[in-house]
Formats: sequence, C-alpha cells, structure tokens
Amino acid sequence: MTEGRTGSATGATGGLARGGVSEGRRNQKLRTRRALVDAAVTLVREGRPVTIADAAEVAQVSVATAYRYFSHPRDLLRETQSTALGFEALADLPDDPAERVDQLVSRVADLQLGDEAVWRAVLRSSLERWTPSDAGAPEDADDSVPIRNRFRLDLSRTALEPLAGTLPPDLHRRLLMAVTLVYGVEALITTRDVCELDPAEAKDVMRWAAGALLEAALREAEGDDRG
Repeated sequence: MTEGRTGSATGATGGLARGGVSEGRRNQKLRTRRALVDAAVTLVREGRPVTIADAAEVAQVSVATAYRYFSHPRDLLRETQSTALGFEALADLPDDPAERVDQLVSRVADLQLGDEAVWRAVLRSSLERWTPSDAGAPEDADDSVPIRNRFRLDLSRTALEPLAGTLPPDLHRRLLMAVTLVYGVEALITTRDVCELDPAEAKDVMRWAAGALLEAALREAEGDDRG
C-alpha cells in the first residue's frame, strides 16, 4: 500500500517536473527570440548590416541557435516591425471613428519617426526581395511568403471597425485601403525625403490626410443616403 502510494506520488511529481521544464523552455525560447530581434535593432541603430551571425553575437547566443529562429536576415527584420509596434498602436482606442484613426496614425508616426533607421532597414529588406537575380525573377522569391506583412492593414481595419456597419461595404473597403496609404514607413519616406518635412510636420500631414479621407467617405455615404 505504502509502496503504491509512493510510486503514484513520484509519478505525479515527475509529471509536474516535466511540465515545469516545458514551461521554462517555452519562456527561454521567447527570451531568445526577443533577444535576437533586439540585437537586430541594435545593429541597425549602429549603422551595421544585419546578419544572422552578427545578431547572434550581440544577443550572446550561438549562430546555430540563431538560425533555428531566423533563416534569413529579412525574416529577422520583418519581425522587428510587429515587435516594435506591438499592441501600443491599438491600446485603449476611443469609440469615435475619427478619434480612433487619428490616434492610430499619431501613435504609429511617433514610433516610426522616433526610430527611422530601424524602419528604413525594414523597408529596404522588403524591397531587396525584388532585386532581379540572374534568372530575371525576384531574388529568393517564394509565393508562399508575402513581400510585406499585413500588420498595418490590420491596424487600419481595427481603427475603422466601428464604421463597418455604417458605410457601404465597397466604400468601407476603399477607405480602409486609402487610410493605409497615408501612414506607415512609405509615408515616412515620402514626407521626410521627398517633401523634406521635419518629423512634427510629417506626423501632422499624415494625421490630416487620414482625417480628410475619413470625412470624404462619410460625406459620400451621406450623399448616397439622400439620393
């Protein structure tokens, strides 16, 4: 009887131990992944090219370990985009659609204009996939992997969600695509490099453009209702 109870207790303890180890390993993997992403950001800020080997060195992990997480520097840089924005852009958005869009654009602009080097590196990494190879096709082309992720589109969709039941579906979709055009890294490049605006004015222009698009869509919907 005693022996049976002891064996059972040991088995239970062993199960808990294995669970604890599993949880610890998951946490360690998350820490390692984040360390590699942070290392890539550090390399960009220092003006150094991002390689898996250099990111591993900065993160103080082996190169083999780094390659288990990211097979190409492009993948590492792509993750910096989602990590940098995180949930900050969507935190506690107000209910009013105009205020929601304005806060979203303002928050993204603050994050990106405050760390331009990182975001320019992310864009450059995405564009490099279109560099022609000897065969004339985009280098490292893979139809299963998008050139750019849909993170910004998802941000815009969340901000405009209150209007989904108010605007006609086609107009809501057009507004979604239009708003997504006027902020983000491409808008950063346009306002800073082409228009030569300082960061504060660049942000104001993005906010104005997003607000103007929203007002235009609401006026169009109101005109359709009257007609």
